[in-house]
Amino acid sequence: MHFQIPFLFILSVLFLMFLSHRRNQQTRNQQEVNRSFLERERMADNTRKQDISGLDFLDYNSKRLPLGKYEDEALKDLETYLAKMDGKRIINLTKYSNTDLKLMYGPANLKRLTKYDDRYFRLSKTLALYAQRHEQLGHIEEAAAVYEYAMELKVPLSQIYISLAKLYQAQGTPEKIDAIRQAVSSMDEEAGLASVLQKLDVFEK
Repeated sequence: MHFQIPFLFILSVLFLMFLSHRRNQQTRNQQEVNRSFLERERMADNTRKQDISGLDFLDYNSKRLPLGKYEDEALKDLETYLAKMDGKRIINLTKYSNTDLKLMYGPANLKRLTKYDDRYFRLSKTLALYAQRHEQLGHIEEAAAVYEYAMELKVPLSQIYISLAKLYQAQGTPEKIDAIRQAVSSMDEEAGLASVLQKLDVFEK
């Protein structure tokens, strides 16, 4: 006696076999990723301490900012921090993971490098807030000067470049927007400012 196997049953079996193969493949891939990560961590934790004095620390100078010109409490609070950052080691390391930093400079340097990177992030945000406060108070020239200095420092915050473009447009100097475009274009892709270039097109039309 012959039994005919239903076609749908065959398809179901083949589909289950395919799913099982995919799951096994994904499991193997994940295991390989885990092994690779653990190996990099092992190597990173055994990296000897490197000299970090030659790193490209930020050349920040609060004298480039319009500090102490106005009696405003919000400005003063921001200025206190901005002045305190003079002479500090500040560097942008956001494109590196902790494992990367340990591999490059040794785990003994991780804590201080993280501190220098945290300073960079806080300084960037403070500069943006400082310029915005000047704008709110109607200090347009001072706001533009702060934005321009932040741009010189290559601070990777899109609001700085868009706000500066708006100021240039309001001041009747849209030709200066090209300098913003050049500055943003010169920055690393990791800065995440690609959308700024598109927005600048609107100001220049």
